[in-house]
Amino acid sequence: MPAPGPAPGPVGMRNVITSRYFPGALDGASRGLARAIGRIGGRPISRARSVGSRSIGDLLIICTGARPEWVGPSDRPRFVTAGALMLLTAGLATYAGATVAAMGLHRSAWHTVAFGLFYAAVIFFLDRSVLLSPRPYRWGRDATVRIGGAGAATVIRVFVAVCAALLVGEALLLTVFASSIAPRVAEIRQEEIGRALRSFDTNQDGEQQALAAGLTVRQQALDDAHRRVAATTTAANCQLTGAAGCLAGAGPIYRITLADLGAAARAVRTATGERDAAQGRLAAFDRDRDTRRARFLVAQTATANAADDLLTREKAFWRLTTSDPSVLLWRIVLTLLLLGVDLGPLTFARTLEQTGPRRRERLEQWRESTAQELEAQQIGSTIRHRARLARDLADAGTDRYGQHVRRRDEIEASVRLAGDLAAAEVARAEIRADRDSRIRELRARHRVPGPTPSVDPAPAFEPRTPGPRT
Repeated sequence: MPAPGPAPGPVGMRNVITSRYFPGALDGASRGLARAIGRIGGRPISRARSVGSRSIGDLLIICTGARPEWVGPSDRPRFVTAGALMLLTAGLATYAGATVAAMGLHRSAWHTVAFGLFYAAVIFFLDRSVLLSPRPYRWGRDATVRIGGAGAATVIRVFVAVCAALLVGEALLLTVFASSIAPRVAEIRQEEIGRALRSFDTNQDGEQQALAAGLTVRQQALDDAHRRVAATTTAANCQLTGAAGCLAGAGPIYRITLADLGAAARAVRTATGERDAAQGRLAAFDRDRDTRRARFLVAQTATANAADDLLTREKAFWRLTTSDPSVLLWRIVLTLLLLGVDLGPLTFARTLEQTGPRRRERLEQWRESTAQELEAQQIGSTIRHRARLARDLADAGTDRYGQHVRRRDEIEASVRLAGDLAAAEVARAEIRADRDSRIRELRARHRVPGPTPSVDPAPAFEPRTPGPRT
């Protein structure tokens, strides 16, 4: 029995199986196809999958603002999770912006995607700015170095996140409870139409009262004209018939009375025309009142039906919330949920503070800030030292100049004193020489022998030249 050969490898086993069940299939291109089919699910496919997942992870890390080659294996899952949360938040922001813009502009959400993308870009880069700004080191009260608190960018992002959560929550809730909100919207529209009709009826009643008051005034004027005609007719008959207190006959008084009667008759005709016109206006107003009210109702109904804006839906939703506690519960739960999702990158940023890249960035920032502060302090110390040195040099120069001035004054005084002493000595010598010459002349004239020569005593004051001062 021949010795069994080595066990076939995975490729050999696959070739054996293929040749057993598919005889003649391992020639030429068929053999290569079989090898390719045999390698499905093997190492090359797994390597391709790992490369693809790593590329997606690198993309998510880039979204957080870090470089993939700087992130260690232990910190990589944190950055990948943070990038995924950022993309999720951007997706929610896109939906919220597009939905709210569609409600406000009465268009389809596909036509307002640009608004959603713009809003998502703002949220995305705010999250990126927060993740790119690690909390720096700060000096503590006990002169220790501690990690500082959140900056202004984080506060702004939290505020925007709260607003975005409320906006997204309202958009979702308005979509979810649309069927329940519709009756409330119709109720609000009916109330607005009722208020408008009440205001219209009030205005119509006021106008009707004004027309009725005008008719009453015209009727009173007509009654006054009739009473004037009656009084003038009685006076004319009295003048014509000569009753008690009246002069009989058609005299001047009678003619005046007849003129008054004609004027009263004309006033009656004028008042009658004005009364009839006022009565006609009132009748026309009463006749067309229902028609005007119907036209106003149609116009107001069309206006109310066209006012299907976000504010009307929000009013209806608030009424539904106040009337049904379950709706209030759902609003609170969904708003808190969306707020947590929207604040996810910010809350996850606290975990990124302990990663290697963030620690290195924080340490590098601390080194730069302390180096700059140290350089500034050194420059300030040098400036202060130079200022003190300049003041000292200025004081020393002032002292030396003062000493020079004093020395110059002393030298000038000494020179003047020496000159004065020399001049006095010269004057004394001249006087002595003049005296001696006169004595010799007298002796020669009178033939008086001269005295024995004697040594002239030295002057009591010897001029002294000043030496150099030390």
